[in-house]
Parts: sequence; structure tokens; C-alpha cells
Amino acid sequence: MRAVRRWAPWVLLVLVVAVVAALLSTPRSGEPLSPANNGPDGAQALAEVLRQEGVDVELVAGTAGLDPSSLGPETTLLLPHTRYLGPETGPDLVAGLADVDQLVVLADGTGEVGASLGLDVEESWGAGIPVAADCSAPFAREGDQLVGWDVLLAAGSQDRPATTACFPPGAGHNLGGAREGAVLVLEQDGSRPRTVLAGIGPTWTNARITEGANAAVALRLLGGSDRLVWVQPQPSDLGLEAGGSLWDVLPRSLTPALWVVGGGVLALALWRGRRLGAVVTEPLPAVVRSTETTVSRARLYHQAHDSRHAARAVQSGARRRLAPLLGLPTTTGADRLAEVVGRVSGRPLDQVRHLLLDPGAAHDDAGLLVLVREIHALEDELRRPGGPVATEPGYPADYPDQGGSAPAAQRPGTSTSTAERTR
Repeated sequence: MRAVRRWAPWVLLVLVVAVVAALLSTPRSGEPLSPANNGPDGAQALAEVLRQEGVDVELVAGTAGLDPSSLGPETTLLLPHTRYLGPETGPDLVAGLADVDQLVVLADGTGEVGASLGLDVEESWGAGIPVAADCSAPFAREGDQLVGWDVLLAAGSQDRPATTACFPPGAGHNLGGAREGAVLVLEQDGSRPRTVLAGIGPTWTNARITEGANAAVALRLLGGSDRLVWVQPQPSDLGLEAGGSLWDVLPRSLTPALWVVGGGVLALALWRGRRLGAVVTEPLPAVVRSTETTVSRARLYHQAHDSRHAARAVQSGARRRLAPLLGLPTTTGADRLAEVVGRVSGRPLDQVRHLLLDPGAAHDDAGLLVLVREIHALEDELRRPGGPVATEPGYPADYPDQGGSAPAAQRPGTSTSTAERTR
């Protein structure tokens, strides 16, 4: 049962990640006004209604995917934007579509639609208030109102005579000869098909298609032909001489893949982070026993195989203990201490220096153990009752009688040194 409780959350997490990955990898376009996009800014609802009305809706990726031989009468071609059409590729595209029923181009307010298609048309942002048709175009009916349009188009003097303006910003706006409105219809001539420029892209989205007469106008405009070629512009439409950002050339399917990878990284972080356990607070200052620090440091020396460092620590501690034991100041130098220890203990000076000053005596763990035992033996020898006590040069030394007891300064537990007794 414990194993089930332990692994159940991870199994559930794997299932959730798999479901999310499946949902994100489902073919779906994130492009605005794409017939495959079912999001708020997509146009899947409009495309499905057109199919139900008998219109053959065909999605083409980029203008390079168009086959001029298959584009003729009873065909309407839709361009959702002209961002990927250059000053040369745009006019060439329009000229190659002279045989289609009509070309519908949506303006996005960037001011590029006229320059991209070689037309004398200007763009400006519209007020967004509902506007009436106020024109006699086939797709407009009296009483129709567009809700949510965003771009006002104005035909220049060059194309004004052959232009019909629909959905102007106010009734009678074009009586003086102006050609301004949310939709402009440019009649066919030898260099282009019947061209409809529309600043009503938001009215065709899934979020707003049901408002006002948005759906009716869209169905009449796009459903007038048996076939609708819905072009999804691509960065390659710019041509080799044009530049674009890195994001423009990356495939749109990369976004779901990045979400899946990000979710996997997050799951890995949670999995590895869980092993650290909960954060433990400790009141400060923390009291640590000296034995714990000694044992811990010894383990570190042992794991690092640093016998020489451990030997230096043992020898340093021995020198600190032997100096007061022999009645010497704690500031006594190591060489002087070794000389006094040798004289008092009767050991050769080289042997004492080897024990107290040479860390090379412990070249491995076995040598360290031997060194520690010999240092302890030396300390025990000097602490033994009746043992000699050193003095500074110039002071007499007391030695025990063969059968008597040691003087008071030599007995353990006394604090009077030989130097103190001679003052």
C-alpha cells in the first residue's frame, strides 16, 4: 500500500503530461483568421458555414502554393493580410489572378495593403462604431450593420473613379466624391480582377462573427463563387531579397513542442527538488559538542586520505598541552619546546622532533596511528608522578629521590611551577 501511495502521484503526473501533449500536438493553426484556428481570433466558424453552404473551401499555404492554371472563373481568392507581399511580388500576384471572380484582401491597419498590391489606397484606424452599408454592392443589403471593424480605407485619385465604397463612417459620407469606407470594391480591368479591400477582419473572427450583420456580409462576399481559395501567407512570400524575423520563419508547430518541453523540465525540477526534503529551521546560535566536531573533522581527514594534515593537528595539540605541563609559557617556540621535552624525558632530540614537529612521520593511516600512540606515550611519561619537571635555563632542576616522593611542583594537580617556587 505504501508503494501505491508513493508512485500514484507520479503516474498521475505522467498521464496529465501525456494528455496535455496530445492536446497541444493536435493540428490546429494559431494564425489569426485561419480557417483551421478554432480560437477567438480564428475563422473556423466562418469556414465551416461556407462549407455547409456548398462552397469548396481550400486552404493554401503561401502564395507560392497557388497554381495559376487552376485559378479561373467561379473562384474567389482571399488574402487575410499582405505583410509577406513585397512591392514586386504583390503586383505580380494580382496580375496573375486576372481570371478569378474576385480577389478579397483584408487590411490590418499597417498601411501596407496599397503599396503591396500596387494600388492607390490609404489606410487609417476606424472608430469601431457600427456602420451601415450605404452602397449598392452585391454583398451589401439595406439595413446591414458591421460591428467590430477596425480599418478605414480611402481610394486615391488614381483608383477613385473605378471604386465603390461601402460601410462609410457616416451616412452620405461619400456624396462629395470621396471613396472612403470599411470596404472598397475596385472593378476589374486588364491588370487585375475584381478586387475587394476590407478593413473588417475582426468581424469574421469566431468571437464576433455572430454580431450584427457580420456573418451575412461575410457569407455573401466569400460565398459568391463555387470555390474559395483561402491563402495563408508565409514568410517565403517575401522573396529572397526581403528580410524577416526569426520567429517569422519558425514553424507554428514549434509552440506546442516548446510547451511540452517546458512541462517536462518543470516536472523534472519538481521530481529532483522533492528529494531535498522539507527545509529545517534551527535556532541560532546552535550548540555543537566538541566531540562531534572532532569526529567529523577526523572523518573528513580519513575520506581525503590527508594523514599529514591530521598529523599536524595532533602534533599541534600535543605541543599546546606539553608547554604548561613543563612549566613553559604557551608562547614557547616549537624548537625550544622539543629541546626541553628531550632533556626532561631523556629521549634523543631527533626522536622528539620527529614526534612533535615532523608531519611526514604519518604517511598513511597506519603511520598516523603509530604517531598518535607514541605522542600519547610521551605525554603519559611526562605526566607520571615522580617524573622530572623542566625549568628555564639558569634555574635548578629538582629530581625525585630513588625511594622518596616527588616535590610538590612535580605532583599532578598542583599549579606551582619550578619557576614560581624560585621567585
